Amino acid sequence: MVATLVRLRWRITLNALRSNVWAAIGLLLGTAGAVSLLAPLAAGAAALGRFTSPTTVTVVLGAAGSLIVIGWTLMPLLVSGMDATLDPRAMAAWTAPSWQLTVGLTAAGAAGVPGIVTGLALLAPALTWAAAGRVDAVVLALLLAPAALVTGVMLGRSVVVGVGAASSRRGRDLLAVLGSIVVMVLALLPSLLSNILDMERLEFDGLVGIARVMGLTPFGWALAAPGYLAQGQVMTAVLLAVGALMLPLVLLPIWHRVVVRVMTGTTHTRRHSRAYRVREVAGGDDGAAQPEVLPWQRRLARISSGPTAAVAARCLRYWRTDPRYLAQIVVLVMIIALLAGMIGANLTNVVNSDPNTTTVMLIGIGLGPGRAPGTLFMLGPVAALMCGWMIHDDLAFDSTALWTHLAAGLPGRSDRLGRALAAATWQLPLVIAVLLACGWGTGNWHEAPAYLGLSLGMYGVALAWSSLTSVLLPYETNPPGESPLKSRTSGTAFVAALLQMLGVLAIVAGCVPLIAPLIVIAIHDSWRWGWLLLAGGVLWGGAAAWGGTFLGGRLLDRRYVRLLATIRSWSGHDVA
Repeated sequence: MVATLVRLRWRITLNALRSNVWAAIGLLLGTAGAVSLLAPLAAGAAALGRFTSPTTVTVVLGAAGSLIVIGWTLMPLLVSGMDATLDPRAMAAWTAPSWQLTVGLTAAGAAGVPGIVTGLALLAPALTWAAAGRVDAVVLALLLAPAALVTGVMLGRSVVVGVGAASSRRGRDLLAVLGSIVVMVLALLPSLLSNILDMERLEFDGLVGIARVMGLTPFGWALAAPGYLAQGQVMTAVLLAVGALMLPLVLLPIWHRVVVRVMTGTTHTRRHSRAYRVREVAGGDDGAAQPEVLPWQRRLARISSGPTAAVAARCLRYWRTDPRYLAQIVVLVMIIALLAGMIGANLTNVVNSDPNTTTVMLIGIGLGPGRAPGTLFMLGPVAALMCGWMIHDDLAFDSTALWTHLAAGLPGRSDRLGRALAAATWQLPLVIAVLLACGWGTGNWHEAPAYLGLSLGMYGVALAWSSLTSVLLPYETNPPGESPLKSRTSGTAFVAALLQMLGVLAIVAGCVPLIAPLIVIAIHDSWRWGWLLLAGGVLWGGAAAWGGTFLGGRLLDRRYVRLLATIRSWSGHDVA
């Protein structure tokens, strides 16, 4: 069964690549990038063994092994688009859970491109000890490399599949929120620390201690054991080696239990009925009451047409209840908070009485009233860009429910305007609130109109970009009802990253007519012209948003069927 599942994995992967050009390009570029790192890795491994002591090598390799194993668990959780070719849930209709199936799924998981690249990287410790002239450590490193790979695969698959199979919708939503917070903290923590600490005078004793502890955890046993053997600590090396070899045997029953649970349990969350508010039908003869399913529709209909208000009201419900949307809000708030902390941390440098020394102390983030630097105002344009960009793949989030728009004959313009109106209902107040907080923190209220003009203009351009790209360049997302943490096919991560990078560049380029005047105003300290920039930003952003939604609506009218067919071809969306 192991060979059958490995062949099945590659057949599914190749078939997916034939039908998806972007997935093929993403896989090829990702593979090329990973392989290109192997040569520097080999050179660095050889240099590490030749020019450093066995103690240092043991610390470095132990920490690296721990990070590799942990990475197999965290990366699929934190990066949408990681490989999930053989999901046990998808095999429930074809076979019963068994130990042979569990072992085969493990082998198939290790036989993909990430597993092959990781396996080659795990051979680097053998090269390191060969350069150090320790044959015994080379043999032990070659023996434990497969154990490290299997440990990472089993642990990662157990956690990833287990999280995706959570029976509680509320639990999955909580995991999505926590996962988003972890992503942002891990991504911005190095920058935050670099602002707080003086890197030229940073002592690494604590870092070395952390690395040594990581090597002594179960995640680092396999790569740390040869180091202790090279140092002459034979008993420690034997204990770590035995532990590393036993760890896959301990994880196998856990992984098997997850496989059995997801293949035999329910795959859909329970749906609780909700009581909707009831109102009297205006002008009704019998005074019968009807449920008010979308209460915001009636409010938004005062400023827009009925179809546009209906789309906007439905999207507002998504922003409140759908974990995929909630995860975006959490990421936005975390980025704003962490950027504010990084900017404020620049005020924590304290100069001692000795002019030749500088002590860096964390005395609190300098974001009190009137204490923050003027660069804090840049949070407004950043928040505006991110807010407008959020709906760039909104049609994909609808999944096959998009057929209701097509069946109802909903004009594309109403769809585009409705989604933009729903986003602006809460995003514009947020952007304004961020700028007000920046004015309070810096005390430079005279600068606020200029930055507000840039922010509003950037928000309109971002909405225009999102209205166009969600029609022209949709990419695969998790279907409704699934956790945002569940991984997708391997090419999606590259497509998403590429479109996001291009989107940021395009939005910034579209705001050059506003960015240039702001730079001139700041250089000449002529902030009274900020009011003119505010008016220009409102006009520029409004025109861009209206043009983007109008053109996006016309494109959507022509591409409704093609979009629906594309979305239906994605895994899990054909039953949404």
